[in-house]
Amino acid sequence: MSPNPLRHNTMTRERPAAAGAKNPFEYGRALAADELCDRAPELAKIERAAANLGKLFLIGPRRYGKTSLLHAAEERLEGRGVTVLRFDAERYETLDLLAQALLADATRVLRGPVQRARDVFLAAAKRLKPEVTYDAAGNEWMVSLGLARETERGALPLLVDALDAIERLAKATDRAVMVILDEFQQVVTEGGAGAERQLRAAVQQHRHVSYVFAGSATRVLADMVTKRGRAFYRLGETLYLSTLPREEFRPYLRKRFDGAGFAVTDGGLDRLLDVVEEVPLSVQRVAHECWERCRDGAAARLDEAAVDAALDAVLAQENPGFTRAWTSLTRAQKVALKAVVLEGGRAMFSHAVARRARSSVATMQRALRSLEAAQWVRREEDVSPARYRVEDPLFAAWVRWAQELER
Repeated sequence: MSPNPLRHNTMTRERPAAAGAKNPFEYGRALAADELCDRAPELAKIERAAANLGKLFLIGPRRYGKTSLLHAAEERLEGRGVTVLRFDAERYETLDLLAQALLADATRVLRGPVQRARDVFLAAAKRLKPEVTYDAAGNEWMVSLGLARETERGALPLLVDALDAIERLAKATDRAVMVILDEFQQVVTEGGAGAERQLRAAVQQHRHVSYVFAGSATRVLADMVTKRGRAFYRLGETLYLSTLPREEFRPYLRKRFDGAGFAVTDGGLDRLLDVVEEVPLSVQRVAHECWERCRDGAAARLDEAAVDAALDAVLAQENPGFTRAWTSLTRAQKVALKAVVLEGGRAMFSHAVARRARSSVATMQRALRSLEAAQWVRREEDVSPARYRVEDPLFAAWVRWAQELER
């Protein structure tokens, strides 16, 4: 049955849950360690990287819980005395702004004697400008950093200098430090062809700071760490973030519905995981709506019908945004994206698929490459045969609905 966001479910519940009950399925924020479903092996690997002062590349598509995993790791590591500097590279317009943010945070949390800290940074690089100020409210001296306005070598050397400075300060203060750079592909993209070489030359010398380089551009990052000749080849371990096993998700979901007194069917759990393709963030989104419908009495239990109704409600809420996204695509991209949904992403470059999509193989190839570059779709190489998937399974569900209307 194709979901229709305009359809309303008329099921009622005899005994709605208490109005003040808290929905256990949160989305739109990073989850804490005790809120994650499974991910124990992934957390352990990040913690081992910190303990071993190693380098770890964490590669995972958007909506797979990468941010929550890093947040949970930061929480656990800081509970053990590790100083974590975690930054999302996509939040900064330029690399020098990212460098400044790293340095500002480092000077805030890695405090030592003022003169000693100042000397450390002066030795780190000529382009760093330590500024010593006195905080009267806190009755302490503070070291903050600016960046010299020397741009002849570009912004990347400033970031390299910042990382070198953090290494020196970690050594000087005898603190365990981990630097986490999320959406790391942005650094390399902005830094140009030489970025990988310059960054590797710096971080491979560091002995007092551990690193996690994380990103959602799976093809870009996978090529970066697995291809011979690339600077990051075998620089550290690689952790690929996948969907969660169904056997882990089912008890996670059941426990939270059972805890509120809501009846749950096996078919309902399977239907929920099917419609969102087991993608963690999308599971949370639809489960949240299912739980709300059970609480309000719109659903008698979590079964297939309740999940379909919840999906309808979610797609209705997302319809304006999905419509804007759809209209931003070219005609060829729309055709290719529809084909990924309707064909299950398989054999996308075959003449049969192109014929059914009323396109050509060459046009399909170009459109899919552009969609992949913009992270609308991704090519999964770890399944045989390889296939394409829409990055957001809820957008894929919306496309199915829209396609059904046109038939």
